[in-house]
Amino acid sequence: MNSNRSQRSKRTKKKKNDEEKTVGSGNQKTLFFRRPKNESVPEETEAFANICRCLIEHRWYHGVMPRGEISTLLEDEGDFCVRKTTEKGKPIVCISVKCQKEVRHFPLVFENGQWTLKNLSKTRRFFEVVELLNALVAEKISLSGAILVRAVPRPDYYIPHSDISLICKLGEGAFGEVWKGSLKRHEDEKVKKVEEKSAPGLPTTGRQEGLSEKGRSKLYVAVKKMKGNATKAMTEEFVMEAKLMRQLVHPNIVTVFGVAPSEEPLMIVLELAANGCLKSYVSKYQCPMDQLMQFTADAARGMAYLSSKLVIHRDLAARNLLLGSSVEVKISDFGLSSSGKTEIKVKQMKVPIRWLAPETLEEGVFSTKTDVWAYAVTLWEIFTRCQSDPYPGLTNQQAKDLIRGDALPMNPPEGTPPTVNPDDRPSFPAILKRLCPDEDIAAYEPKSQCSQSSPAKKSSGPSAEPSALSARSKRPARK
Repeated sequence: MNSNRSQRSKRTKKKKNDEEKTVGSGNQKTLFFRRPKNESVPEETEAFANICRCLIEHRWYHGVMPRGEISTLLEDEGDFCVRKTTEKGKPIVCISVKCQKEVRHFPLVFENGQWTLKNLSKTRRFFEVVELLNALVAEKISLSGAILVRAVPRPDYYIPHSDISLICKLGEGAFGEVWKGSLKRHEDEKVKKVEEKSAPGLPTTGRQEGLSEKGRSKLYVAVKKMKGNATKAMTEEFVMEAKLMRQLVHPNIVTVFGVAPSEEPLMIVLELAANGCLKSYVSKYQCPMDQLMQFTADAARGMAYLSSKLVIHRDLAARNLLLGSSVEVKISDFGLSSSGKTEIKVKQMKVPIRWLAPETLEEGVFSTKTDVWAYAVTLWEIFTRCQSDPYPGLTNQQAKDLIRGDALPMNPPEGTPPTVNPDDRPSFPAILKRLCPDEDIAAYEPKSQCSQSSPAKKSSGPSAEPSALSARSKRPARK
């Protein structure tokens, strides 16, 4: 009777906590498990999964971070870390180490509950990965010329899965799903660092203990969760998006809080836009013209900031504009974005045709000026209150043919402010200045003026200011 009552009590408690689903393995007291001699060997996959969860306790374990990102963290000869990857479709744990100006990767072998490396003696087998690393560091054992010197800890922007709770799904895409969630924040109390015995090259685990619930607070966030069957290339792109967004700090750009790579699924934790997507907002509510104009100005500020940082968004559209708590626009979705160049050329890329500029369709060219074209299409969406996609009534091929023509593809919707000088596409700072004449745009000047703008043409009218809704005329010659 008591046993049945206890089980019912547990089930009741579980139902009460179903509102938020905690991701991850939580706090684990046992760093590693050792199989008793009289116990049968568990399935390799189950044992492997259990030990990978235990590795999370160590700061030198970087989870499922791809090798491209790991390579940027290992700076000096002998710098190393441990991470999880796949080999021939099977999950493995490997050591990544900087050796002779390149990063090399050595898969660990897990057999009969013990860890080793292919080139090590059969007698050198260890129950715990930390014991193996201790031996490699202390004895300076060469791994095909690579010697482990210093374990590189996880960066501060790595977020433990146990600090993330998922509440409800907001949407999904090719990469995976977007959830509303909450993030634990550790405040007002000192975090006790737990020391562990290790070789000089190994850092402490950095586990957090003694933190009371009083010192924790929750922040509601958006969680971009990668789908489970993602390829290595998709994982690399997913992490690169988070890496680029970490460099961007602007009120009209969605903030990224960090990435959760310690275990699967890989997740990016972002600022939650309280008022959702602009596309849904303007189609649902009768926004006055002043508010629509404010949306266009906010988007221009965000894009001017991106252009000043030499970031090409490549996927600007109303669907990728979110609205914050004050109904301010925040540019999101940097999955296709690139940084550091004023222009890039690609052979193939899966992108929505209806927002592409003529030179993108003809030559595969992306630049700040192609973002300006997409911005103009986005203005069309905003002032038509997102009642349809651009080029309504046309197939993608018909829209493509129209964009590549010489005429203005779409007439500006009724109520759009008048256009001026449709000869050249302006820069984003120029657009912002046009929309907000009193605003100082000096901070948005790009780092490099090279290829950022085409020379202005003289106008026969009283004003030579350009328009964001300009038609394509003759494009400047490319070198």
